[in-house]
Amino acid sequence: MIATVLSHDGGEVDLLGHTEVDKDELADHLGLDLSRVRLRIVPDKGDHELAALSAEYDLFVNGSYMSRLAPRARRNAYLCYFPTPFDADLSPWRRALARRLGRHVRAPDAGLAFGTGWFPPEGGRLRQWIWTSGDGILALPAGAGRALRFELGGPGLAAPVPVRVTDQDGALLGSYTATRDFVVHRLPLPDSDRGTELHVISPTFVPGGTDHRTLGVAVSRLRTEGGHYGPREMAGNRFPWLLRDPGDLSFLSAYDVVMANSEYTRGWVRTLWGVDAQVLFPPIQTTRLHPAPQREKVVLSVGRFFAPGLGHAKRQLEMVQWFGAAVRSGAFPDGWRMHVVGGCEDSQRPYLAAVHAAAAGLPVDVSPNAPREQVEHLLSTSSVFWSATGYGEDEQRAPWASEHFGMTTAEAMAGGCVPVVIDRAGQKEIVREGVDGFRWSTPEDLVAATALLATDEPLRARLAACAVERAAQFGEAAFTDRWHALADAYDLRG
Repeated sequence: MIATVLSHDGGEVDLLGHTEVDKDELADHLGLDLSRVRLRIVPDKGDHELAALSAEYDLFVNGSYMSRLAPRARRNAYLCYFPTPFDADLSPWRRALARRLGRHVRAPDAGLAFGTGWFPPEGGRLRQWIWTSGDGILALPAGAGRALRFELGGPGLAAPVPVRVTDQDGALLGSYTATRDFVVHRLPLPDSDRGTELHVISPTFVPGGTDHRTLGVAVSRLRTEGGHYGPREMAGNRFPWLLRDPGDLSFLSAYDVVMANSEYTRGWVRTLWGVDAQVLFPPIQTTRLHPAPQREKVVLSVGRFFAPGLGHAKRQLEMVQWFGAAVRSGAFPDGWRMHVVGGCEDSQRPYLAAVHAAAAGLPVDVSPNAPREQVEHLLSTSSVFWSATGYGEDEQRAPWASEHFGMTTAEAMAGGCVPVVIDRAGQKEIVREGVDGFRWSTPEDLVAATALLATDEPLRARLAACAVERAAQFGEAAFTDRWHALADAYDLRG
């Protein structure tokens, strides 16, 4: 949306990314006019290369989650979805060491960074490994005299698998065979003054059972050897997780402004980063939603399917269980249904299966990866919208696990749904209690508020009308006005 606004203002705008995508399909999926925006796909060679590339621009807007990039454009803006500590996914003992020793370690110029095509780490204390999805990308900054040391394997592989390592142009650097056992390999790397994008390519398989992921090969104990750097850089190369010290915020000095997507995020930016951010609420496409005058007896939930412990989980399983208990107890009048929709990656198929199992025998429809048209229809015809993101989480210990803003809540309100959402985080900035919806603290509160809306049609209609008006305050026009105000205040017009 920022790219769209900048292009409509007359600027020459590049949308930077590492993955080839059809721009027209992207524009249609997002509902945005990208006709005046150029999609520029660049190899993933790490932050060093991106920082050098940013120097080509008058304005650089960084919209990558948890990025530490220090750009070099004339003006720079950081769009923060949430200031999640960079060591949030480390084990407790590694996190403690990173915070104690991280300031004494330095990232080597020859260090590696993971790009796309990798699953989260797994394994135990003695060995961890990372599965590729068939094409795992590694970003290697500029350097000379280096080699890549790694162990290839594949717990659960049925047969040996051929593996190729290539550069971004497809040139073959090394060929290997992966078996169930991990085997050490050493690959001499070509000298480069602009960085290299490495691809770890192999056939794929699906483990089966409850694991529906499409896996390639497993890589363990990956690091570079050689290069010219001292003891501090050597430590950073050998133990890269030491570089995840959340206290290293030096990259922020490169930005003219940090923008937060909500007051909730802004508060945590101040707490964790010591920076006073400016709020830029996400743009809600209110004009694409047309509230139906007659509403279906449907409770709707929209959000990605993924299990708790992986970010701000949407808690579909608990919501289906609560709905089922309410139906069985007679809390809702006859005819009420629940519809659960959202994207689902292959790695989250086991969690989706658990949601399906909980919905069995209930008036509950579960629709993973539903097309946008179906989602918009449900948003425009359902009566009540549920959200439970952050339920069961300690907001002080893991504030990133709650809804940072709540775009689907605002979209549901724009479609005429009455929101009944958890009384936490960004949801409190969207839903005004008793004015355009309800906020709940316990599942009992959630069911009681929904039962009230199901039996009091005038109340539901009044709150729905207020919800539509409220959502307009987060629309694309409001976003554009706010961006222009920030651009004027921080000289971001290029």
